Amino acid sequence: KKPVVATVEAKEESYSPVLEFGGSFKPFREANLSARMPGKIKKIHYREGATVPKGSVIVTLSGEMAEAAEAELEAVEKDYERVKDLVDSGVLPQQQLDHLEAKLNASKAKVKMTKENMEIIAPFDGMVAEHMLREGEEFMLLNPGLTPGFSHANGIIRFMDLNRLFLEIQVDEKELPLIQKIKDIEVVADAYPDTKIKGKIYSTETLVSVISRTAVVKIEINNAKKLIKPGMFGRVKISLPEVKAVMIPRLSVIRQAGTNQFHVFVIENGTAVLKNVEIIEDLGDFYAVKGIENGEAVVSAGKTKLRDGVSVTVSNK
Repeated sequence: KKPVVATVEAKEESYSPVLEFGGSFKPFREANLSARMPGKIKKIHYREGATVPKGSVIVTLSGEMAEAAEAELEAVEKDYERVKDLVDSGVLPQQQLDHLEAKLNASKAKVKMTKENMEIIAPFDGMVAEHMLREGEEFMLLNPGLTPGFSHANGIIRFMDLNRLFLEIQVDEKELPLIQKIKDIEVVADAYPDTKIKGKIYSTETLVSVISRTAVVKIEINNAKKLIKPGMFGRVKISLPEVKAVMIPRLSVIRQAGTNQFHVFVIENGTAVLKNVEIIEDLGDFYAVKGIENGEAVVSAGKTKLRDGVSVTVSNK
């Protein structure tokens, strides 16, 4: 007795392919901030997590050079006042006071420069992410970063701009040309799966890895509410322009055990013919495939009874 099967007609239809990627969020800008001179950390003015306006003093240091400059200025000021009294009394010539005035101005400039070198100023609006050193500790110009996983860069404060973030994704070389003109990108953080964030492509790495054949693409998102934190995992869906492909029901596809190969049975002149198919898009109840022609009769029910070349009875009631 012939096996009884049901079939559906494979149809060519339009659909929008969707590319999906995952990656980590990173700060839009970050810097390991340090002083220009070594010294003891006198005061850290902002706690970790604090928002800091551009131009604000984040850290003040003290050191031998700063103390020496202050002491020198104090001595010159005393000399200046003493000589000024003598010049005013006519005991000393004006020339000596002029010489001390020049020395006084130079000392003031030296103190100002030393003070600036012993302060850390916020280079942009941002957030204090980490105190790499603490108050009272000595800062040397070769301090390594102390936290595992971070670059061993010299610094006292790890500073970040979190108003915007990057989601860094690895994109296959074949997909790079497809995404370059896409404007609107949907981003979702795993920590907030119900929150969809609009993103846009900020940059694409110039070089493609010779090992993975991928390049890093940075997706920029707005993070004004500071909801997303650096290091969180995010996913992105990129919808491409519509294309046409042959659609077949998901239930008609047979996956060969232990492989990534897929097959379907089609009916040709009452005979079941096993065909290899390539799945190019998973559309839920349907697959967009290659290997099947538009209009072919694909077995949708009864495929477990079949083998290649067997005669069948088609019943589509």
